[in-house]
Amino acid sequence: MKIERFDDGIAVCGDATTDEAMKLVIEETNGVPLIIADPPYGNIVDEKWDRIAEDDSVFAQWMVSWTQKWTAALVPGGAFYIWGGIGIVGFRPFFKFLTAIEKPGEFELSTLITWSKKRAYGIKWGYLFTREELAYFVKGNIKKPHTFNIPLLEAKRGYAGYDPRYPAKSEHYRRTNVWTDVTEIMQGKLHPTQKKQRVIEIPIEVHTKPGDTVVDPFAGAGTTAFACRKLGRRFIVFERDEVYFDDLVNRLRQSP
Repeated sequence: MKIERFDDGIAVCGDATTDEAMKLVIEETNGVPLIIADPPYGNIVDEKWDRIAEDDSVFAQWMVSWTQKWTAALVPGGAFYIWGGIGIVGFRPFFKFLTAIEKPGEFELSTLITWSKKRAYGIKWGYLFTREELAYFVKGNIKKPHTFNIPLLEAKRGYAGYDPRYPAKSEHYRRTNVWTDVTEIMQGKLHPTQKKQRVIEIPIEVHTKPGDTVVDPFAGAGTTAFACRKLGRRFIVFERDEVYFDDLVNRLRQSP
């Protein structure tokens, strides 16, 4: 592994699914409150790193193995966010993973978030496709998260609530598990599956406090690192592709 250190975090060039990667995080922290993973989806993107397995059961088991390993780095009640998609006929590893990874009282799916996008993919025999999925897991009981700062939208409700006996606690609408306020449209993508930074900032705001450390096992363009820097959190990010890693390090060095 190649390690680059910054005042606010660490970037590692290496495979985050190894014991060595886990050991590094454990040595650097006393446990982290949040892990955000945007792993390969499986034979969707025309890139070598997305070719993990041709069989969706094998692919799902690969996801289960590193998720279980990384859960050890979470503090009790810590949050684990994992991006995924519905796949294609005969190859739906994300769904198989979701049903295989849960253990009641130990690692539970709190909710499946849908990121509703602005651009739609047209198919004449079905509905327009505009979504991407984000699974939010909790280490332990979902009713006892380590940190949960209630997420609010910028939009204001304009009224106190439907029932005067239970007035709204904020003038802003509360965020739901369908995110419609963040566009995926962006220029200058540095990675084929790069996310808009705002969808990474949301779980960081919800599950961490300033100074906390966030881990990203599949850094790609390094969006999580830059989101942490913006929000005053620390980061440990892993990227095994040397080209993407070197570009990420250069941009972090140049970023204030």
